[in-house]
Amino acid sequence: MSGTSENDSLLLVDEDLMSCELLQYKFTSEGYAMDICHNGTDALSMLPGNYSLVLIDLMSNDEMNGFQLASRMRRNPDTYNVPFIFVSQKASEDDIVNGLDAGADDYIPKPFSTRELVARVKSVLRRRKMMSKRRMSNRMRYENLVIDLGLGTVTIDEQPINLSRTEFLILALFLRHRNQFFDRNTIRNEAWDADDTSVSERAVDTNISRLRKKIGVYGRNIVNRQGLGYGFIE
Repeated sequence: MSGTSENDSLLLVDEDLMSCELLQYKFTSEGYAMDICHNGTDALSMLPGNYSLVLIDLMSNDEMNGFQLASRMRRNPDTYNVPFIFVSQKASEDDIVNGLDAGADDYIPKPFSTRELVARVKSVLRRRKMMSKRRMSNRMRYENLVIDLGLGTVTIDEQPINLSRTEFLILALFLRHRNQFFDRNTIRNEAWDADDTSVSERAVDTNISRLRKKIGVYGRNIVNRQGLGYGFIE
């Protein structure tokens, strides 16, 4: 169905059993998989990081209300990036502002039409997927070596690698053009400021030597060929 994916699964956290059954039926008919639970503690035990989106009622449960559940999700690295929407009987301006400030992607006061809720969910999922695609377009990967141009980070096996700006730019050049060679002058123009005329060929060699050491086993992929220069060879 338009706007949905067979991979999209939702978790609904709401005390109202009848509302849960109605929404589960509606979203299932729209092509989503939906699980339900009735308090924040159970929601955490259901591993919300495995869902495409979580719908959270604010709930009156003293053990863990909706705001507390959202806070726990945002602090957990496994769930901090999972989109969620608050649905609640509380509909004052302060309630909505507090909900959005808590990190919600949307806040929908009850009562609402199920058609509107489905449309809001589709909108959030579509927006998140577009953001993910833009993010992925800024990433380059070779096996478990990943460089994120947008964030300016390098990771190996998801562990951050501390590179200098120059080392980062050299690695980005190599990964962007794998299996190509670059002479020292080209590398210098790519990784240093254009008006910095004091950079020697020796400085290029030194930075590449440090880069090789920092990226561990992938350092052996950075090859120097006489007469050609340096390149990242698969």
